[in-house]
Amino acid sequence: MTNRPRIGPLEWALIALLFAGTLYVTALTANHYGPTYDEPHYASAGIRYADWWARVFRADFQALRPDEINSAWGLNHEHPPLQKCASGFAQRWFGANLTAIRLPSALWFALATCAIYLFTRGIWGRRGALFGALAFALLPRIFAHAHFVALDMPITAWFFITAALTAEALRRNSWRWTILAGIAFGLALMSKLNAFFLPILLLPWGLLYYRRRWLKLVAALVFIGPAVFVLGWPWLWVDFVGHLKEYLAFHFGHAAYNVWYLGELHQYAPWHYPFVLTAVTTPTLVLALSLLGMQRVWARRRADPHMMLLLLGLAVALLPNALPTSPKYNGVRLFLPAFPFLAALAGGGFAWLQAHLSAALKLSPSQKPALSGLVAAVLGAALLLPGLSGIARTHPYQLAYHNLLVGGPEGARQRGLETIYWGQVFQEAPSFLNQVERPAPRVLLIPKGVIYLLEFQQQAGSLRSDLEFTGDAAEAREVDYVMFQAMQSDYTDLAWSLVSEQEPVWMVTVEKTPLLLAYDREAVFEVLSEAAR
Repeated sequence: MTNRPRIGPLEWALIALLFAGTLYVTALTANHYGPTYDEPHYASAGIRYADWWARVFRADFQALRPDEINSAWGLNHEHPPLQKCASGFAQRWFGANLTAIRLPSALWFALATCAIYLFTRGIWGRRGALFGALAFALLPRIFAHAHFVALDMPITAWFFITAALTAEALRRNSWRWTILAGIAFGLALMSKLNAFFLPILLLPWGLLYYRRRWLKLVAALVFIGPAVFVLGWPWLWVDFVGHLKEYLAFHFGHAAYNVWYLGELHQYAPWHYPFVLTAVTTPTLVLALSLLGMQRVWARRRADPHMMLLLLGLAVALLPNALPTSPKYNGVRLFLPAFPFLAALAGGGFAWLQAHLSAALKLSPSQKPALSGLVAAVLGAALLLPGLSGIARTHPYQLAYHNLLVGGPEGARQRGLETIYWGQVFQEAPSFLNQVERPAPRVLLIPKGVIYLLEFQQQAGSLRSDLEFTGDAAEAREVDYVMFQAMQSDYTDLAWSLVSEQEPVWMVTVEKTPLLLAYDREAVFEVLSEAAR
């Protein structure tokens, strides 16, 4: 096992810059992204949670009554509270604006980026660690998810941080680090159900490599983490057993939403869905380096247990999503915790590549440090450029990003992959609907569930108030326009007919790929008449 180098002042400055830069860019672009399906629910629940905590901090002990707890925490109790609480406090401190609402996701994103560097610097060296951290920050799908008030970015961060802190606790044989690992596990449990897979990852790994330190492993994962989870979720304080059963039953009985995959509609996509989606949504050069990193780990699996943890972490984050009855939808969202491990492995591939390039050029870091560093910087920039370019080209719709393996967003659409999801593109609807000259136009929205996103815009004043919305396909002949996002799993027969037979009167595109489409009355009449013949 290698010794970890101490962090000096200049390196701490680099880490601070990495954190601040990631946080700043994400917060700066927070209002570029339209609201998604879940965000209004999480933001409103967060306000209620934060208000309750504020009462407790003011020593208003009436808030601890069971009826008060149920009143405050009953809203959106199906999901753990970390992201919602953080968003609620951000709104209390900075105002109920989109940047404040989404600030916690930017924070988790910055923490995860720095955690990749800090954990892998002792495995790959500083250059490999920095490349892995930047590779993660420049994954287009990750960059998009860092902007949403959802559960996916916090679990992505705390899943990796828990693994890293647990590994450090065992390596150092330190109770202080054990407590930190346990707290991190508790925060992961408070983020999303995926945290339940952490013991499946860490217990076998820890017992294999650090068997004599099993007590610290058990303390972090069995006692400290669950205790933090319960203490941080007051809803569990009332009828603990009943509420815990209700929470678990909701998720184990969660509805499986449809997904459009390889040109077919699935309720449960095939086992290979998470692996294919990971491969086609990761910039190709980073993907190639991660495969090289995996080979390095396997070849040196006995040299450093932490190397093997990266590979096992990737597997544990992906494999449950390959099970036959696991929900598989919304692109990579449900297995987002895999990507810090993937990026960290790419850092290992980069470290190997730049070391061999320096050797080929006869550049010894000890003899020619400046020149060796320059070569590493140029190589790293070239390998990271596709990710940065992908973010820029698809901004702010990186959820539609696909790499060159499938020919970008348009190639992915032609190959039967879902174009976009989650409804954020409906933020563009006012630019069309506000210009319609007809008074009180009626709009059929597909699916019906997105109506509230446009009503939200009406309430905010960005969308004209005389619009009337319906989600009833039976009223198709009575509307002026039909509008839907290019989420093929939501397409109705009418939507498929419009896409295949008619030209939209208006659409939003990224790289010439439609994301949001609007069709007028004439197009609707034509396809309905054709279907009736």
